[in-house]
Amino acid sequence: MCCRALAVIAMIALPALAQKAEYDRARELLTTGHPDEAAAIYRELSKADPRNADLLLNLSIAEYKAGKFAYAAASAASALKLNPDLVPARLFLGASYLETGDFTQAIDALERVVAAAPGDKNARLMLGQALLGAGRAEEAVEHLRLASELLPSNPRVWYSLGRAYESLGRKDEAVAAWNRLAALPPSVEFHMHKAEVLDAEQRWGDAAAEWGEALKLAPQNTDVRIKAAWSLYRLRDHEQTVALLKPLLTTAGKPDIPFLYGASLLNMQQPEKAIRFLNDALRLGPGFLPARAALGQALLLIGEPAQAIPLLESAIGTDHDGSVHFQLFRAYQLTGQAAKAREALAGYQRLRASLAR
Repeated sequence: MCCRALAVIAMIALPALAQKAEYDRARELLTTGHPDEAAAIYRELSKADPRNADLLLNLSIAEYKAGKFAYAAASAASALKLNPDLVPARLFLGASYLETGDFTQAIDALERVVAAAPGDKNARLMLGQALLGAGRAEEAVEHLRLASELLPSNPRVWYSLGRAYESLGRKDEAVAAWNRLAALPPSVEFHMHKAEVLDAEQRWGDAAAEWGEALKLAPQNTDVRIKAAWSLYRLRDHEQTVALLKPLLTTAGKPDIPFLYGASLLNMQQPEKAIRFLNDALRLGPGFLPARAALGQALLLIGEPAQAIPLLESAIGTDHDGSVHFQLFRAYQLTGQAAKAREALAGYQRLRASLAR
């Protein structure tokens, strides 16, 4: 969710503090595009006045605009503990959960905002997006159609509607939504949709170019950056993948980031460096099979075939080109398991023959 649509709320809460000059400075920083600095000031002011819900709301807004969504959610939740009727705090709570991918909690918060303020355009749109993210596309369409009447020039509405209709198999309505999106001025969502279509067609280079256009419009958008990295990785442009993801390495909760970073290092013949990041990917997503396969390959390359075997065995279902079977063959061979080595080699040969056909 874009911050601009929510920025107006930053002006609603004016705490009565002796440190009014600091508050005014934070508000100015927030409105002039320096949310990190504003958040630091609001944080100190909140420490001095911990019972002030409005200050916590402003802290949440600053953290949200700085892209620190987990912190923004925590600050909004603290504000609501002090004042459960503070609807803007609940809006930012839902918006932050939406950004972190916690769709269940986002839905709960945003449904309560919509109930309290049925005409809130942003709440309606974000509720539709959260329902779509939770796999409840039928319910999402209801809210997104209302949002399209309230926000007909908002590309996020038409992008989300297009995705919802597609997931329901309503192709004609999806095409109509994509056409409405295309008729608007170029937007992040317009380039995202084009990139997703190209990715589906396995046109990784063209897709990467579209993701790049989306990033120009939204350089802080983590999801766009990750999807751009996937296209580059599939294109085997590993140096660009690493460069694109480096600023995100401290981002919590997304196994794609350390996986793509580590797998790119692995493909650049740096298995020792890759292992740390592949372990991080598995810590965040223990069932992430591509990360298990990559970590197994890295361990094999550094001379640890016994440790590699269980990882490679668990990832065998992801093997579409024979590479996992071949690595297992080498690992079994190096650990003296001749029968298993022959079986893995036969599997590798079957896959390669199938690809050749």
